[in-house]
Amino acid sequence: MATEKHPELSGLLVVNKPKEMTSFGVVARLRRVTGQKKIGHAGTLDPNVEGVLVVALGKATKLIDLLQSRPKTYTGTVTFGYATESQDADGAVVEEKPLTAAIDQGQLDAARADLTGDIIQIPPIYSAVKVNGKRLYEYARAGEEVELPKREATIYRFDQTSPLTWVKGQPYQQMDFMAQVSKGTYIRTLAYDLGQKLGLPATMTALKRTAGSGFTIDQAVPLDDLLAMDYPEILTHVHSIESVLTWPKKVLTEDEVFAVKNGQKIPASTWPENDAGYYQVYDQDQLLAVYAFDAEQNLWRSRYFFAQN
Repeated sequence: MATEKHPELSGLLVVNKPKEMTSFGVVARLRRVTGQKKIGHAGTLDPNVEGVLVVALGKATKLIDLLQSRPKTYTGTVTFGYATESQDADGAVVEEKPLTAAIDQGQLDAARADLTGDIIQIPPIYSAVKVNGKRLYEYARAGEEVELPKREATIYRFDQTSPLTWVKGQPYQQMDFMAQVSKGTYIRTLAYDLGQKLGLPATMTALKRTAGSGFTIDQAVPLDDLLAMDYPEILTHVHSIESVLTWPKKVLTEDEVFAVKNGQKIPASTWPENDAGYYQVYDQDQLLAVYAFDAEQNLWRSRYFFAQN
């Protein structure tokens, strides 16, 4: 479908990304069918991972950092008995340890518990993490050595969702899981580290994002369906900016509307502090901006600006 000229959209499309496609590829296709110049996604999914990918349009692209900071939920499978260079099923096998007996369930439960809460991860060499301005996979492809960085992550939940089962015809066992995690968590590293705690190589062999950026898989539209829609039908699937803002709302006076539209700071004596540290500010029912409290200067300043320039 050729790109057509349309008015700028501001909102969010919740896409169910298929496997075998990059997140950038999803954005490129949606740019063509929506005709939008300002478009981006909140949280990359690897090509072999399917599920929720939130795509921001127009002024909603300002919220990408906020959306990426929200917890994400995944379901997947970890297989014990071998490990790959990428810690997922796409990489070459670098370690094998065929199982001669079933994994002890109590030890598995303890290992999962150890990986819940605040943890430190070392991402795989085949990842997009940057070191000295260069991505780790670029070092790997060039055969160059590099010290792998340590990254903080929070694992809110790490649940086993199926019994341990033997892989048919193989000396490996596997289990399904659900993990709810913070921004920046590598689920394949979580699977690998689970094996390490058991003294076994392990690989993430399936993964799906079931929630992210405040949206669930039930709200996601398959990419192929979106690409087959005409423009008016796509509009029916665009979520408003307001739908993802959770902070207290403030309806402005006429003088405050003028101040906000001109990006002026607001003294704390005018707007009282709140526990959230943010206000959504409106001219009647029109969202103008989000203001954040600056404790050092004891005032409110514009954080996200949405009003027409």
